[in-house]
Amino acid sequence: MENVIETSELTKVYGSGREAVTAVDRVDLKIGTGTISGILGPNGAGKTTLIMMLTGLIIPSGGSANVFGYDIVKDSLQIRRKVGLLPEGFGFYSSLTAEQNLNYVAALNEILGAERDKRVGEALEVVALEEFKDRKVGAFSRGMTQRLGIAQALIKDPELLMLDEPTAGVDPEGSRKFKDLVSRLNSERGKTVLICTHLLHEVGPLCTHVAIMNRGRFIVQGRVDEIVRRMMDEEGYRIIVEVKGDPEAFAKELEGSPGMISLEVDERNISVRASSDIRADIVKAASMKDYEILSIRRLEPSLEDMFMKELSRRR
Repeated sequence: MENVIETSELTKVYGSGREAVTAVDRVDLKIGTGTISGILGPNGAGKTTLIMMLTGLIIPSGGSANVFGYDIVKDSLQIRRKVGLLPEGFGFYSSLTAEQNLNYVAALNEILGAERDKRVGEALEVVALEEFKDRKVGAFSRGMTQRLGIAQALIKDPELLMLDEPTAGVDPEGSRKFKDLVSRLNSERGKTVLICTHLLHEVGPLCTHVAIMNRGRFIVQGRVDEIVRRMMDEEGYRIIVEVKGDPEAFAKELEGSPGMISLEVDERNISVRASSDIRADIVKAASMKDYEILSIRRLEPSLEDMFMKELSRRR
């Protein structure tokens, strides 16, 4: 199957009349098999409502969607059998150990006996918590609790993982471990991963595909590299050149070069804005004029840059 998720004008409205609030507004979305995809946007954008509809926990007000080809309204039970969900603020019993909590989750999913022991052990190993299996969850750090949350989502050995705000409140070390874990689950175990978060800078770099959401609608979506390229084509390429010697003198040599939009010079670097990626031309010019380039790099816009640009277009 090419796409694990497809939606068409999917909508959720809470209330009616003047009190109506549209949480998700006619969204079209496709999530490809084997990807790490992100639904990114500020709190209140509609991300959690969208995930809850996709897993059959909230009934949509309009439109349609399917997950693994199953209709989210008619076939929600089949969907939940194939999806591992980590909702925002997922709670465990703090007085129980990690292993006891996972045993309970396994029992809820009708996984019993030797198969339960096998699944729980494997899940704890995957999230690197096997040595803490007998520790009560009340003594876990936020990062450890989030990893245990992923473990409970893995109990069913799902093909798709949906993670809602998985790094909120997690310290930098816990966040790094989370990102490493997601990358391994995708590359080594073939899991398709969908992450919803307002922390664009934190989780966004994990994603190959993103849909940036605001006020219930997607304002930009697609492959990250394609969105970045389109934005640079529109706004110009930023290139930072560190040159040995006098950067101002070399900057004068570059003035008027094809594709050059502007130049700025500080003590060590030349900041170039150009209509295309002219790094090769800059290196060639340095060689011809006997300047030594110490480093040259292209700055790519961040997901925050993309979000703010698309948001400003709609004001």
